[in-house]
Amino acid sequence: MARNDAVCGMERMTVLDVLQSATAYFTKRGIDNPRLNAEHLLAHSLGRKRLDVYLEFERDLDESELAPLRELVRRRGQNEPLQHLLGTVEFCGNIFFCDKRALVPRPETEEFVGLVESRIVNREWRIVDLGTGSGVIALSLAQKFPEAEITATDISDDALLLARENAVRLGTARVQFLKSDWEIRLDRREPALHFPPRSRPAPARSLT
Repeated sequence: MARNDAVCGMERMTVLDVLQSATAYFTKRGIDNPRLNAEHLLAHSLGRKRLDVYLEFERDLDESELAPLRELVRRRGQNEPLQHLLGTVEFCGNIFFCDKRALVPRPETEEFVGLVESRIVNREWRIVDLGTGSGVIALSLAQKFPEAEITATDISDDALLLARENAVRLGTARVQFLKSDWEIRLDRREPALHFPPRSRPAPARSLT
């Protein structure tokens, strides 16, 4: 990192020193929840659970531990999403791979899945997730509705690859992934789900 970056080349830094320094740096950079970000990145860098970091406040960190953390803090300070740096995101009780190939699922998207679940009246419906991204909606619904025929589409090959990796991670083989824009041919009775990045959490078509 540059001289004024958070985790500079000090001869001795404890876990607490690093947390305080990274928190101050994120605060200066306008990062939301700066302390929480610092804790997540430090825990990820050290291969620890976040709460375990509190048990090691006085431990000195050597250069081999500080070096990868410097890069993570630098990238987060440039507004790279925390989930992309961690490589995973929690969604509907599952852990999904998450990286630059797709947008980070928003908290409202989980509410959307709950809304869809409450409105589906036929558990054998065909469900089409348009613009699936990392696949979190389609895969979460596949777990909730094992009888349904679910298709997840995206125009991005990279996003579809990420979604397929998440399907393998969750052991969900019943979702069909298809490269397509939003012009996919649909039966009028088929629920088509689409949750654009900046939209309100509402289905694209009535589910009743």
